[in-house]
Amino acid sequence: MAEVDSFTITTHHPDHNDLHDEDRFKNNTFSAPGTAAADRDARHVPDDAMQTQILKTTRAHQFITDPNHKLPQWITNYFDWHASMRSKFPGDEIFTHPDAPPILIRKCLESLCGGLHDRLGQLPMDLYLANQTNRMLFIAWIKPYSIEHFLVPPDASLPGNEYSFDWQMPPYQKYGTKCAKRKHCLRHFLSLPQLEGNVIGQRRGTASEKTVPQLLEESIYNLTEGVYKDEKAVTFEILGHLKEDYLEGKLRELGETDMIHNTPSFGKIFLSFFTPSPKVQAIIDQVNEKLGLVSKGYTAVHCRVRHPFGYRKAQKFNGIYAGKADRYIPEFIGDFKDTMVGTAIKAIKCAATKNAQDKMYFMSDMSDLIDYVAFNLTDTNYLSSHPQWFEDENSANATAKNLVTRYKIVAREQNTPNLHIDKAVLTNVEDYYGAFVDLFLGIHANCVAYGIGFYAAFAAKISGTKCLVKYASELYGGSKSKVTSDQSIFCDHKLAAKM
Repeated sequence: MAEVDSFTITTHHPDHNDLHDEDRFKNNTFSAPGTAAADRDARHVPDDAMQTQILKTTRAHQFITDPNHKLPQWITNYFDWHASMRSKFPGDEIFTHPDAPPILIRKCLESLCGGLHDRLGQLPMDLYLANQTNRMLFIAWIKPYSIEHFLVPPDASLPGNEYSFDWQMPPYQKYGTKCAKRKHCLRHFLSLPQLEGNVIGQRRGTASEKTVPQLLEESIYNLTEGVYKDEKAVTFEILGHLKEDYLEGKLRELGETDMIHNTPSFGKIFLSFFTPSPKVQAIIDQVNEKLGLVSKGYTAVHCRVRHPFGYRKAQKFNGIYAGKADRYIPEFIGDFKDTMVGTAIKAIKCAATKNAQDKMYFMSDMSDLIDYVAFNLTDTNYLSSHPQWFEDENSANATAKNLVTRYKIVAREQNTPNLHIDKAVLTNVEDYYGAFVDLFLGIHANCVAYGIGFYAAFAAKISGTKCLVKYASELYGGSKSKVTSDQSIFCDHKLAAKM
């Protein structure tokens, strides 16, 4: 299978190679362009007016990463080339101008795209694919809503922001970003050529059974020499975040020494792509002010209690399979409640083994659990109305009550349920803000305690914190084997029992 053998981008554009002259990299800071237009339907990609407003109102988050660490040159070369092409071909000219480079669109339309780690945890692979095929990388979501409702490119003019990668697609009907209704956007997107992928539920045929390395090798070949080499726009849905070893092997072959995934480069790349949208940032600001959270001054404790891999196969609560909990909000009663509270106890105790003095910002995919731990257990009226729950000093309820009096546990008010962005039944866009709020609050934590899933571990990976503790592991499933070999992060449960 043929592949590009160098990280140097060499397209047919006359001025392209000039961008890789060393003099062009004295200033690696750039900002994304924006123009004006009117409001759009909530489920569609926002117009350039919204993008311009976004860029003026967001905060700088890149300071959280190591300021002395430099991104690999192939990354900064690609960033600069991408920015220069967006500047040279503004708006939809990047799609329509005959001299504009071809594009590659990471999409999530209606398939089972996964949660935030699944969708956004593989930016290095996406950049590799785009770089090796000399294509402009864009990101487009329809499910659950357009990504710009939650995340936008950072404003490079803000102090602390070194890079800003503009992945937003300009409004353009043919490519599904300028349409009156969601179904029209979907129809246009589905008309575009699509690389073979491994995402469950792809409309045109079943998901591929090929390995991620096979899919990537074939994608590079098809985009450079094969069936898609002359296609202007090609979409893809390949999940490869659990196959980081493949990309690291390709980087070594190309003489690279920065493997990205476990270096500060990972967080720098993510924060060059994304910062919270204004509405999400406003919630973050409110939470920080109300709870007194200061970046790197608290521990994030995450309880993923609705993940199917956290329960035995075919395990049921109240007659409903626990594995389906991601798709609905279970009742916070009986055995399910006791199991969730038990998870919270384990998480808090393990977090205390790392740092018992700092505030613990408690977050979960189950809002009722957050209310119970952070609010109900300190509410005298609530406690007096359920005295029987706390009679047994060894019960989960009594243990949890003692923990919240011992440690400084705080949480944001649960005004909306914490929904999985992929599996939950579609509801109001505001109901999905919490997932992005907590991700960034996790990024700014000094320590992170996590169990099932990779959501909180993803936040820690972005920030680069070394203060980690894993208190539970998946019982089955594809990610069960994707457990760090660093045994130091696993909770010392004997020590935790004393906390």
